[in-house]
Amino acid sequence: MNQNPEKERGATAVMVALMMVMLLSFGAIAVDVGGMYAEKAVTQNGADAAALAVAQKCAKNTADPACATDSTLSGTLANANAKDNLTDVASTVVDKAAGKVTVTTNAQDSSGVHFSTFFARIFGTDTTNIRAVAEATWGGARAGSIFPIAFSECEVDLSVSGDGEMQFLLSHGTGAGKKDTCHNTASGLEIPGGFGWLVTDGSCSTKVDLASPWVASNTGNNPETGCGGILQDWKDKLVAGQQVIALLPVFDETSGTGAGAMFHLKAFAAIDIAGWDLANQDPFRYMPPSAQAFKDAGGWKNSDLGIVGKFIRYVALDEAFDVGGPTTYGGNVVALTK
Repeated sequence: MNQNPEKERGATAVMVALMMVMLLSFGAIAVDVGGMYAEKAVTQNGADAAALAVAQKCAKNTADPACATDSTLSGTLANANAKDNLTDVASTVVDKAAGKVTVTTNAQDSSGVHFSTFFARIFGTDTTNIRAVAEATWGGARAGSIFPIAFSECEVDLSVSGDGEMQFLLSHGTGAGKKDTCHNTASGLEIPGGFGWLVTDGSCSTKVDLASPWVASNTGNNPETGCGGILQDWKDKLVAGQQVIALLPVFDETSGTGAGAMFHLKAFAAIDIAGWDLANQDPFRYMPPSAQAFKDAGGWKNSDLGIVGKFIRYVALDEAFDVGGPTTYGGNVVALTK
């Protein structure tokens, strides 16, 4: 039986109208939700940058005006990370006792503290709130993946108020013409059977944690092959006139001899490196004229091995390190924790 077309007139228009509602709804999802995700990323970047910047100020000096609750530095950094230079910093809270900064930001446009929608206005949603929270901590380095060499605490020359003087940090040797008091063996070894090197994971890196401070000594003066790449990178930076700062462990006690020897790590030190003489071949030996002149003037012999540099107070933004150790030797770290 044939249907009466007169009875179906207008059905298509109803279907189109229903489909338009659905299409507009999907448009709201695609455009507005996508825009909200993008704005959330910008707002979070602003919060992260602000928290890290304030934490850096605190790590250097807690008396700095920027290291304070409601620091104006937060707004500057948050806005700098927004494409429209508009991000509202709802709060900046500094907990100096805990070494923690918490920054809360909101999306903002020219008409106020909110995110303005586009298609969703059709359904009565003109604006929505987008918020981000970032938390950064500061303090001494407690744990990290490090270049595997350690120095005795009596090598450290760092005043309480500032950076240390340039020095030749011995990893092996008897010092300037006499037995070095830092090295308690007649041949100048850091430890009987060792040259200051730590046992590695095979890639010129070892994970150390001051919570478990005893670390095995790598016998002999045989740096891991992979260390050459790191030292070459340091060399390239020095040749280019850049500064090379490494966080290296400091030990205060040793135990055992040979393959059973261990170092007791006390803290991480920030060392501003000027050159190194760790072996007889490149790149394990890189002594630019100023570094070689310093070593020569000090009377150290060719057999004395180590690094030319100085201990400095330094704040590292390095995800390879965990916060929570002593700041005795200037090795401070700032890290995002939220």
